[in-house]
Amino acid sequence: MYKNFRSAFLASCALFAIPAHALEAKAQGQAASQVHDVNLSAQPLSSALRILSRQTGIEIVFRPELVRGQSAPAVSGRTSTEVALQRLLSGTGLAVRYSGETAILYRAPAATRQPVALTTATSAVAAAGDGASGNNEIIVQGSYSASIADALDRKRKADNVVDSIEAVDIAQFPNQNIAESLQRLPGVTIERDRGEGLFVKVRGLGPNFQVTLLNGQSIAVNENVRDSGQNGRQFRFDTIPSELIAGVDVMKSPSADLEEGAIGGIVNIRTFKPMDLESGTVIGTLAGNYVEKADTIDPNLSGLASWKNDSETLGLLIAGSYSQRTLRQDRITGVGWEEMSEGVDTDGDGIEDTGAIVAPSAVRPTLEQEDRKRYAVNAALQFAPSDAVNLTLEGFYTRLDDHYDELTYSADIDVDTIVPGSAVIEDGALISATTEGKTQIGREVSDMRHQNWFVGLSGDVRAGDWTFHPTAYVTRAVSETSAPITRTRLLGPVGLVKVTMPKSAGTNVPSVDFLEADLENPGQLPFRRVEWRDVSSVDKEHAFGLATERPVDFGPFSRISMGAKYRDRSRDYDRRDVNLTSLAGQYFDGTYFDRFPFNDFLAGTNGSLPTAWVVPDPDPFWNDSNKSALSASTPSRSDLRNSYSIGEEITSAFAMANFDTMLGAMPVRGNMGLRYAHTRQTSAGYADDGTAARPVSYTSTYDDFLPSANLVIEPARDLIARFAMAKVITRPSLSDLAPRLTLNSSGTIFEARGGNPELQRFQAWQYDAGLEYYFAPGSVISASVFYKDIGTFVYNQVSDFVVDGQTYMLTAPTNGGDASVKGLELAFQHRLSFLPAPLDGLGLQANYTLTDSKASYSDTLKDDLANIARHSYNLTGFYENGPFEAWVSYSWRGKVLQSVGTNDNLSINDSAFGSLDASISLKASDHLKVSLQGINVTNAKQRQFVGDNWFGGYTDYGRTVRLTARMSL
Repeated sequence: MYKNFRSAFLASCALFAIPAHALEAKAQGQAASQVHDVNLSAQPLSSALRILSRQTGIEIVFRPELVRGQSAPAVSGRTSTEVALQRLLSGTGLAVRYSGETAILYRAPAATRQPVALTTATSAVAAAGDGASGNNEIIVQGSYSASIADALDRKRKADNVVDSIEAVDIAQFPNQNIAESLQRLPGVTIERDRGEGLFVKVRGLGPNFQVTLLNGQSIAVNENVRDSGQNGRQFRFDTIPSELIAGVDVMKSPSADLEEGAIGGIVNIRTFKPMDLESGTVIGTLAGNYVEKADTIDPNLSGLASWKNDSETLGLLIAGSYSQRTLRQDRITGVGWEEMSEGVDTDGDGIEDTGAIVAPSAVRPTLEQEDRKRYAVNAALQFAPSDAVNLTLEGFYTRLDDHYDELTYSADIDVDTIVPGSAVIEDGALISATTEGKTQIGREVSDMRHQNWFVGLSGDVRAGDWTFHPTAYVTRAVSETSAPITRTRLLGPVGLVKVTMPKSAGTNVPSVDFLEADLENPGQLPFRRVEWRDVSSVDKEHAFGLATERPVDFGPFSRISMGAKYRDRSRDYDRRDVNLTSLAGQYFDGTYFDRFPFNDFLAGTNGSLPTAWVVPDPDPFWNDSNKSALSASTPSRSDLRNSYSIGEEITSAFAMANFDTMLGAMPVRGNMGLRYAHTRQTSAGYADDGTAARPVSYTSTYDDFLPSANLVIEPARDLIARFAMAKVITRPSLSDLAPRLTLNSSGTIFEARGGNPELQRFQAWQYDAGLEYYFAPGSVISASVFYKDIGTFVYNQVSDFVVDGQTYMLTAPTNGGDASVKGLELAFQHRLSFLPAPLDGLGLQANYTLTDSKASYSDTLKDDLANIARHSYNLTGFYENGPFEAWVSYSWRGKVLQSVGTNDNLSINDSAFGSLDASISLKASDHLKVSLQGINVTNAKQRQFVGDNWFGGYTDYGRTVRLTARMSL
């Protein structure tokens, strides 16, 4: 009521009573000159003015008859209200006057009207940045609070459910890549590899349920080539350095114009553009990283240079990054537990006497060392010769070189040879026993290379009321073993071995006592074999599309858009394995072995087991082996069943209408639309029927009609209610679709992994509702609920499979039943400026996500949906006082079902995990900022468990400390 009265009063005064010169003196008021993120499409002028008012916080008043029938051009980017209004009113005959935070439109007298030269929206935005806070200021000198306020502004203005991070937000944290920044957003958690963020999960759903875009376009995916496991569609965030990123948007509710394929969320990575920066921007970053467990200092360098001409019709940007990272990770892995429905024999009489119990099968302590080098280059050329044409040609290239060296031994548990009287059973679990054991000692060495290319052309071309958005791009990801994987293995009996399994808590690890063997004795075990593996994965896609939009003035609708796109994607995975066994059974002296490299392996753990063992030197074993098998010109049967090709053609189209209207006194906006996608998939490879590998090919096609709607209502000033509904899909992992079979054996445990070309796509309906209260600048308190009803999904099933007379435990994906995911997201953000100085520099960000899932994997198997944490939260406190800044952030997620247990194998769960990061920084001058940052400050460990919290795994990757200098010219 107050707002309506104030608007009417000001408009009346301006139009009928106040002399023009009395208001024109206020035209350069502070509120109108403040810079905001503006995103306006071409549309009716009345709609554009209402949206601009919301996006900038400036009240804009006008008589309806002044703007009726008028159209407004598109304006987007970072600009002031003053400049944005000049752009919108160009050629309309209207002028603007200011009174405080209110802009008043009126018809200018004919004698005073001046022609206004037409410029592109990006040019107007760039001009507004002169003398203001341009993006270069944000990167180098911008405050953290300003950055999260900008990100919050994007969220507030969006029609979709979206959360964002901006350049400063990314740079302020000691992030090793973008994933580690994203974990601080509501509903986002990550998966780590060697302590570094690798994959992103949204609202609990695993990485395969997300779609990752680069500037709105699909990007090829690098595959895992380290071991038999494959990632499929999961984008590896460790390949992209955070220094080259302008921002990231996580879209949790789709609209019809967005790529389909995400039941979880769409992660859109935005890179810098030259028209968005001041001409002559030059930025450089130099950092040194100390990795505590590896005891090394690694360099990190990055730079960016941007230029545009005076007329702002041509811009060029180039950015680059180089980083090196030395890693060490202490682990206990390979721990499996089985249900023994008949029990085990504990007294040696040959009769099971325990009743049904669960029992462990193996323990594998492992030392992993890596040396990573990452290179990245990003370039963009923007060409805007007129108001009607704006084109961008961009290229992105990354390369990750990874040399790794893995040392391991196993303590295999044979429950059929339990020494009488040694078994300890607690709560239905065999937690300790002495058995006749076998041990395998191995060393694995390789060089891997992941490369990713993206070249794309996109733009905006205006013809009358229509604006066309052509896109075309080519993207390619190559992952390969640049030096083949070499595994050197020893295997043999070691007499009696006592193994005791603890609860999975704190630093508990198993106790392993080799009663009759010394693992540091080179002559203890006979040689088994040298394994040689060469892997190559090529993922590529080319696409082209055309979308168009135009403003309309049809009831509540302000804009209509439509478009079509064709994508052609392929994945070629080739693997060759050769086992050299000419030295099998022989014993070798100490000249064939290296010393164990560390004396603090698994230091600080609560358990007793060998922490040093003989380390095979691959070279002498390799040199002495008969390598004739490597010269074979044709792939072996094993090579054929491990390799495959997948083709995927996707033709899509959409139609969407945006609306912007009033419901009584409440502004209402949003969109509704329909997306159609036709998918044709071809899987080719070799299927093994147990006696031979035979060529097979499968083709499947399916059509999806995907409606979506997003509704935003503003029931009161600074209060937003959101509602969204959509049908969504996620296509099966490319590797899961492959007709492949991979066999693995430790000598006593025989495992296999396979694919399934007959997998169905995941389909779901999802619903969102939320309330957001922006109670102060850069502040919000919000709550949202979501529900996903997944009608079809895929899970891994374990079954017996016989190859050449040997029974393997086969893990393969299969179509499941149905599932549901529902949850609650709470978020709070505020700078505590009401406190007395110097405490007024304090600020707080907090978010919490509750996720509940249910899945019916089959008629008899029901459990939680895999890879979903029920609880997760992030707490970030920050402080800013002049040139000094500090913050601390804690990210935590609850336990996660990692893999569903089938065929007598127990489910494996990731224990709850939290990581504390911190930073302090000092702005030494207008051109230099120095930061000291810490990652995993509390040295948290990752754990796994099975059943009643019995030990399932342990990982320790330690702390990292980083000193960074960020400079600008």
